[in-house]
Amino acid sequence: MNSKQTGHDGTRTVTCVVFQAGGYQVAIDARYVQRIDSHCCQPRHANADMLLFQLASSPSRWLTLRDAEGSWQLGIGSESRLARLPVAQLHSLPPLIAARSGMPALCGLMLEQQRLTLLLDGQRLSPLVLQP
Repeated sequence: MNSKQTGHDGTRTVTCVVFQAGGYQVAIDARYVQRIDSHCCQPRHANADMLLFQLASSPSRWLTLRDAEGSWQLGIGSESRLARLPVAQLHSLPPLIAARSGMPALCGLMLEQQRLTLLLDGQRLSPLVLQP
């Protein structure tokens, strides 16, 4: 999470796209999201529930992202929102948890309005992780 700004009260924040996946609130730095569509229009795409949690679902929105192979879309099952998250409340994963996580893009956690939010690294999020 690198695109930091300073809020009106002097608090450093990062603008993120926040959405639901696998029953969790998930956030990704907004600089990785090129646009949001109501339909899939990229040949490379992945369902967020399947990519992150191996759960089947039917996406209703598509975030267009970019990886080393170019543009691709991440399907989400609900609306998304832009949120300015306070940098002081973003916590990196402890090394032991990061090493054992089955989710390569998971980079941190935070509590937002008493709700656990999973923080994703947009550089490590890719439909390629679904390939055997």
